[in-house]
Amino acid sequence: MRSVGIVNVTPDSFSDGGRYFSSEKAIAHGLDLVYAGADVLDVGGESTRPGAQGLAPDEECARVLPVIRGLRAAGFGGDISIDTYHVDVARKALATGATVLNDVTGFQDPLMRAMAAEAQCDCVIMHMPQAIADVHKRVPSFTNVTAEVGDWLLVQAHLLEESGLAREHILLDPGFGFGKSYDDTLRLFEGMPAFCARMKREGYRVYAGISRKRFVGKLFGIDDTRERDEATAQLSVALAESGVEHLRVHDIAALQAAVCYSQKAAHRAYIALGSNQDDPVIQLRLALRHLTQLPATSLECVASTYVSEPAYDTNQAPFYNTVVQVETHLGPLALFAELQALERVQHRVKTRINGPRSIDLDLLAYDDEVINLPHLTVPHPRMAERAFVVQPLLDIAPQFCFSTGQQLSREAARLGAIMNSYPPLEPAVMPFGVDANLSAANPAF
Repeated sequence: MRSVGIVNVTPDSFSDGGRYFSSEKAIAHGLDLVYAGADVLDVGGESTRPGAQGLAPDEECARVLPVIRGLRAAGFGGDISIDTYHVDVARKALATGATVLNDVTGFQDPLMRAMAAEAQCDCVIMHMPQAIADVHKRVPSFTNVTAEVGDWLLVQAHLLEESGLAREHILLDPGFGFGKSYDDTLRLFEGMPAFCARMKREGYRVYAGISRKRFVGKLFGIDDTRERDEATAQLSVALAESGVEHLRVHDIAALQAAVCYSQKAAHRAYIALGSNQDDPVIQLRLALRHLTQLPATSLECVASTYVSEPAYDTNQAPFYNTVVQVETHLGPLALFAELQALERVQHRVKTRINGPRSIDLDLLAYDDEVINLPHLTVPHPRMAERAFVVQPLLDIAPQFCFSTGQQLSREAARLGAIMNSYPPLEPAVMPFGVDANLSAANPAF
């Protein structure tokens, strides 16, 4: 894994606009990132945030060239990438000391492809099929976002090769957050193991940046962009476990800490699964299948399946429920993100609070950690009152205790009464990455 530190020389970037706008501050920031462990520095002079104005190449050069020159003068000998889609800026940046081209428009400009082939330097192709001025005006709907993004990137990679660039110089970036809805971004995150495996088979390396993105803030309810670094780091480690080789982030120190955390002994987590739509048994088996495919995670134990009365919103069908134990090297925020992504993959639509759902995946507990974020509380704050959670959890963890030392009790569970039970389900047997045929016959317990 190579870490890429972001150096924004802009007054209007979404996360740190203006903080490093002067050349001196940008150079100092870049060196700080190197001291924290950055392998590569990515220097950009134009913001691609929603609503940002385009920048003339001359002004872009005035921002980025002194920074590249200053980093080299300060002794940095590693790779410097120039984040630009302007040919003149790219050419001058390479002449000044840049060694990598990072084009957020995916090298759609034939002149940029020709210049890259002439330079024979590493090139990052990012998925953003619309023109730069239109990317934030319309969010397309993808049928299979992982496959469609991969198809588009491979076309652009082949165009670069046809221009004369050697394949070993090409890196492919799926473009998290660019021209994709929130749900499609989550589906793309979940599909990264398959995406990376496909790109590796084709002979390409994968590059990704999710740092401080809006979808990270929406996922955890974190409004302040600079408060998203811990979540960014944990999700970035999950991407590395999926096969991403280059991770682009604002906070290198947070990324390094998350990498160290992931390399420790596996962590124990408990996850509740529930469904009352689209053949609940198939949905549960499909969710179990997906859980077996999570990066750096193993499914250790599955409780019996319990049919329960609906809780809170009682005007709906009974639920089928179970609880699983996993051992994981993902951080708790990354594991939560994976669960949210799996809900989208299984077509969960939230029509009303506590209403019907094809699948519900709740992170109940993660070691003895306590997390209080707007959209994530661990241990789950309502687990003790839910019979359909308490019963299966105590089946596989009879002595389960909260971090306070209080033991989980069946007597306190007053909602979602158990109606029936069946032996533990087996994960669905199906090719990973292919949606289950939800009209298939309900398999026998």
